[in-house]
Amino acid sequence: MNDRPQNLLYAVDERPPPRVLGVMAMQHMVLGLMFMMYPVIAAGEIGLDAAARQALVTTATLAVGFATILQASPIGSGFLAVALPNPLVLPVFVGAARAGGLGAACGTLAVCGLMQMGLARMLPRLRVLFPPEVCGVAVTMLGVSMIGGGVRRFSGFDPQTMTVSGGSLAVGFATFGTIAALSVWSKGQLRLYAMLAGCVLGYGAAAALGKLGPEAWTAVADAPLLGLPVPHIPALSFSFDLLTPLFIAILLTVTDSVGCFITMDKMNKAHWARTDMKVLSRGVFAEGLANTLAGAAGTFGVGLSSANIGLSFASGVTARVVGMAAGILLIAAAFVPKLTTLLIHMPEPVIGAVLVFTAACLITAGMELIMSRMLNDRRMLVIGLSMILGLSVQSVPGLYKSLPAWFEPLVHSELTVGAVVALVLNLLFRIGIARRATLEFQPGTTPLGAVYDFMERQGSLWGARRDVVQRATQGLVEALETLQQSNPRGARVTVEATFDELALDLRLRYPGAAMVLEPAALDMEALLDSDDHGALDTALRQVSATLLTRIADRVSASNRNGEAMLYLHFAH
Repeated sequence: MNDRPQNLLYAVDERPPPRVLGVMAMQHMVLGLMFMMYPVIAAGEIGLDAAARQALVTTATLAVGFATILQASPIGSGFLAVALPNPLVLPVFVGAARAGGLGAACGTLAVCGLMQMGLARMLPRLRVLFPPEVCGVAVTMLGVSMIGGGVRRFSGFDPQTMTVSGGSLAVGFATFGTIAALSVWSKGQLRLYAMLAGCVLGYGAAAALGKLGPEAWTAVADAPLLGLPVPHIPALSFSFDLLTPLFIAILLTVTDSVGCFITMDKMNKAHWARTDMKVLSRGVFAEGLANTLAGAAGTFGVGLSSANIGLSFASGVTARVVGMAAGILLIAAAFVPKLTTLLIHMPEPVIGAVLVFTAACLITAGMELIMSRMLNDRRMLVIGLSMILGLSVQSVPGLYKSLPAWFEPLVHSELTVGAVVALVLNLLFRIGIARRATLEFQPGTTPLGAVYDFMERQGSLWGARRDVVQRATQGLVEALETLQQSNPRGARVTVEATFDELALDLRLRYPGAAMVLEPAALDMEALLDSDDHGALDTALRQVSATLLTRIADRVSASNRNGEAMLYLHFAH
């Protein structure tokens, strides 16, 4: 089965032409450098001087470039996963640096990175924590968490005067309109240029409308064109007091990253069925390694850029070689102070337009992920409650202010609240769910409707894929009808269904001879001319056996101690 999505221009294992590769890598680099605002904010909040501030930003640029290359390599997830200075770690890192100094914050972050690498090796055993509905909530909340900042920047909203800026709206609509128009209506490879074209037009509109202040032009003019990056590594130390909040932030980063990796995995598989835990493990391990090195180099942690995931989704290019090239360009950007200064001063409405466009893509992708499985009351509560509580962060400001200070990292954004609540509720509502169910089928007495109800009920309870349950139901009904015809005594058939995230298995036990599964050549003319009804019945059973081998992924029949068993396996 071809698993390449048809909407992709260049899939993960493909290599675009050099021109396309260069354009896409440049777009990802530009978009990634937009988020250099986070180290700038951190440096200001910590109170660093000008030299230390420039060193922090430069080191952060090198860190995200290295992390991006690492993710595209066999060590990492193997996806086009552009890194960014991690906004989830930012408030905790700033607080830790204020409390214990920059050296203690960086040293403790490096230790947390090592712990993240250890946690990554456990992820394949934790598949139960990340069913599609939990991952879908995380992806949806990831998009929702970008709405507030995106709309505020897009519109130039001033919370003091409760007004919006006409100039900001003009720049925002010019940027967003260009991105949306090229993404939706352009043909061929023109949509590859959507994000870059939108940002360039946004810069031009901002300059014309005075949204690029004189301080931005002065900073760009004063910055040298080329220069060697000089990291400023503080005296590293470790603090147990800082470990807990920083590790909580790292755990939230893992949750965020899982949602990002799920999104990228789904984007690259037309017939996506479940989480590839090995990919998640490698991706989280690479991110932990990057965090360890970032802390040791004197800057704060890295995460994954959902905006760049949105760019991949919108452009249709997910080739990992683009990630390699983007990482190299990010590292090279650290050697061009004038370029990084220009990008650091990107107009707010342009950033807002990019965030709004990305949020729209991610929210839709998350909802699609949620609805990929059959739902029951338990799963609907997991999804509904986690999204309600996630949305309450912005809809009810101050709701969580009375919680202890150490709890603050868990409730500072829609993403963290929604994802953590979904994880907890998923584990809670798993109580009482059996992975094995039995149906007693009495030929001539039990209606086939009971079989359909049984499979529908169990599929919803297990959260199985609807297409797999429908195929299994079709195979089960075909098998029961065949057994009913070949068993005139009406012996009872015991159906045992078992499920895990990898397979849905059906075992039918009944007294008598095992079903013959070997297909045999049928002479239809001889059968139609014959008066032997037994031969016709045998031929029909052979047709049913052939159908079963087509419906199920694996079929076997056996007989032991006078009891026959028919086994139907459906990959999930």
